[in-house]
Amino acid sequence: MKLFRSQRNLYISGFSLFLWLVLRRVVSLIIQLAVEMEGHDAWKTQVENSNEAAKKYMEDNEKLKKILNRGRGNVGEKEISAENEKLKCEIEKAKTELTKVTEELTKSQAEVGALKKQSEGLSREYDRLSRQHDQLQNATDSSQNKKDE
Repeated sequence: MKLFRSQRNLYISGFSLFLWLVLRRVVSLIIQLAVEMEGHDAWKTQVENSNEAAKKYMEDNEKLKKILNRGRGNVGEKEISAENEKLKCEIEKAKTELTKVTEELTKSQAEVGALKKQSEGLSREYDRLSRQHDQLQNATDSSQNKKDE
């Protein structure tokens, strides 16, 4: 009987350690997912700000084109063309920045999706192992009851 109790205690402590490791991993994955979701929100606001800046630059460019088309004269034409070139460069920079940010956003969304899938897989595996442990525990309990009788 003493051997049975010590063996039972050994199995319980082993399962407790395993359960602790699984729970620790699940908690770390949840924390990592929360951090990624915060980053996702930050990227989203940055993309929105970039879109607003690009729209502003486009409006400024349109205003300058209208002023140029009105024909203010040949005196400031070089300055206007230089300003137009400068604005075009800024627009191109804004567009490239916007594409970079959108690519990073899609990448972070893919990472979040992968983490969710991994978390779901771990949950399913944990549930399966828990059911298996319960079945084995019931089987050992029933075999011990038969031996005791």
